[in-house]
Amino acid sequence: MADSEQEPLEPTLLPPEENGPVSTEVPVSLQPLSAVEAPPAAPRRDSFPTWTGWDVLAVLCFTLAVVILFSTAALAIAHVLTGKRHVSLTELATSPTVAIGAQIAAYPVVIIFMIALVRSKARDRFWSAIRWSWPGPATIPFLLGGILFAFVVEFASRWLPIPKSLPVDKFFSDSGGAYLMAAFGVTLAPLLEELFFRGMLYPLIRRAFGIGAGVVLTGAAFASIHGAQLGYAWGPLVSIFVVGMVFTLVRERANSVAASFLMHCGYNFTLFAMLWIASDHFRHLEKVLN
Repeated sequence: MADSEQEPLEPTLLPPEENGPVSTEVPVSLQPLSAVEAPPAAPRRDSFPTWTGWDVLAVLCFTLAVVILFSTAALAIAHVLTGKRHVSLTELATSPTVAIGAQIAAYPVVIIFMIALVRSKARDRFWSAIRWSWPGPATIPFLLGGILFAFVVEFASRWLPIPKSLPVDKFFSDSGGAYLMAAFGVTLAPLLEELFFRGMLYPLIRRAFGIGAGVVLTGAAFASIHGAQLGYAWGPLVSIFVVGMVFTLVRERANSVAASFLMHCGYNFTLFAMLWIASDHFRHLEKVLN
């Protein structure tokens, strides 16, 4: 029986040179987690928009403060320059040169403030953060769309009760003021309005209430900011409300604030051009505005 028992076989170890080189590395699966290099994390993108309603309110308050400041300074300078002619402060305050000149000086300061505020909230550049997105080849079509839209609104306004005289007419008391108002109305005014309403305000309302409510509420805010110029007459306010909604829809569909800006420029340019033609190159404004 002892002869039939087999002894356990011992594993045969080959020399190192026959087994191949002996690896001293620990498999990745057995390494501690801290020793395994994690893949680079994807850069985190900011949510849109990165600013809040308080930031929008801050821009609005800053705009009012800067416009009042520059208007006061312009009024003081005009009073000194016209001191020998004894022009009243009331007359100076309604002068297109003083009123529009103050806004021309104030608006770039407001835009700089907006840029600084948005840059403090977002990692992107200001123009990317507000979805400016210049439309490229579509630039001319958006301008032409604004021109066509102005004719449509002007035609439709004939069925609305538009007062014969509006507070904004005081800025067209002479040809110099009319040209200044036209230059301001097709450059700085639409730029600041689009940056504020379609660039900052609309994304907040859309995120909170959806696209439909965003378009309506932004259009209403756009109309309300022009209320004083229109004497709060409901006919002109309805017209500018529709204009504000269309600009907002353009911004939404094109995903571009620059698109609504171009349409706004084309729209304003057409209105001033029609007034320029009707008043014989701003030389007979009394025939148009009275």
